[in-house]
Amino acid sequence: MKRFHLEILPPDEDRHAEEMFDLIAKVFSPGPGYYGALGTLGDKYIRNGSYYDWKASRIGFINGRIVTHFGVWGYRMRIGASRVRVGGIGAVATHGHYRRLGLMAETTNASIQAMRDSDYDLSILFGIDNFYHKHGYARAWCSTTYSVRTGNLPADRSPFRISQFVPKHREDLADLYNREHATFTGTAVRPTYLVNRWPTQTGYLWRDGKGMVAGYVLVDRNEEKLRAIEACGDPGRILQVTGRLARRGGYREVHFSTIPHGSELCKRIRRGNSRMEVGNRLSGGPMVRIVNLVSTLTKMRREFSIRLRNSHLSNWNGKLTLADGREEATLAIEGSRVEVTAPQKTPHSIRGGNELASLLIGTDEPLETVESGRMRLSGEAKALVRVLFPNEHPVLSSRDGF
Repeated sequence: MKRFHLEILPPDEDRHAEEMFDLIAKVFSPGPGYYGALGTLGDKYIRNGSYYDWKASRIGFINGRIVTHFGVWGYRMRIGASRVRVGGIGAVATHGHYRRLGLMAETTNASIQAMRDSDYDLSILFGIDNFYHKHGYARAWCSTTYSVRTGNLPADRSPFRISQFVPKHREDLADLYNREHATFTGTAVRPTYLVNRWPTQTGYLWRDGKGMVAGYVLVDRNEEKLRAIEACGDPGRILQVTGRLARRGGYREVHFSTIPHGSELCKRIRRGNSRMEVGNRLSGGPMVRIVNLVSTLTKMRREFSIRLRNSHLSNWNGKLTLADGREEATLAIEGSRVEVTAPQKTPHSIRGGNELASLLIGTDEPLETVESGRMRLSGEAKALVRVLFPNEHPVLSSRDGF
């Protein structure tokens, strides 16, 4: 196998953007075509109001030519009441003549180090099968879709006005979204994209008696499906609006996806006539990685305190060490107060590998994550893990995807 020297650098917008866009468009152009992908990259995805991070992303050169790209989109993500800085990964591309040579692995590792140097806590991506676990990523969440037949959605017995809008950034809608999603793990703190990068998505909103936006729903439609991907406001009104849209479009059912499990809308759907489809992937799809364990735990202290205070361990005192095979840190717990320290000697510990990231964001039931990740629990860790790391059903809205 021929070896190449790969020079890895952060991309410079002025010097590298056009060549970088050309590479990415060639790799990802089958759907929109080369020129369609090229336009999206420049107008919506990387430039023009995107949250693409030019400093943490990485490109690889061979003989002065860009042959790899590993993109980072930086945003704040909720874990309950806490907020962590996440590097969302996208547009991972290798030139067709240089594949299967380990060049993307080098580029990935360089970008992960750049994220750590830039004070990121976690990284999330939507990956191909059997690749990213090699770089420390583990399963982040399952994909859940609720399907409701149009006949089971409420009819407009008292018609009200809805207005169509383009789902680009608006301060009023971002404020409403942030309020209603304030504790839903996995969701992004808005704003993210300032423009609408999804041409098939459309928004519909309604107002209260004072003319203020009272709620909205974003839908993604094609000839076969009407998909509601995000909603705010009264759940009954949301279901009325989606029912109206489905009937107008002649759709037999509505598919609700990327809606937080704990939202009032999801609760209402589960209490009615619906079908739930859950998709799980072992090594691919939504995946999460710890970039900096100490900083992640430090930012989660508020949520840890809330969970402890509301549990049977509210008066527990002691130290709990966590390790993922790369880093270790200790939680010093006293009367629901939590501090993060350097690793300390303690009989209570959670030791694992990549799946510790899944535990932190509450991917599954905690003991299930412990078992699947072959983690080792010692002392009172089995009781603590249930309280500190419950199943959070994390999810990221399609609107914020990368």
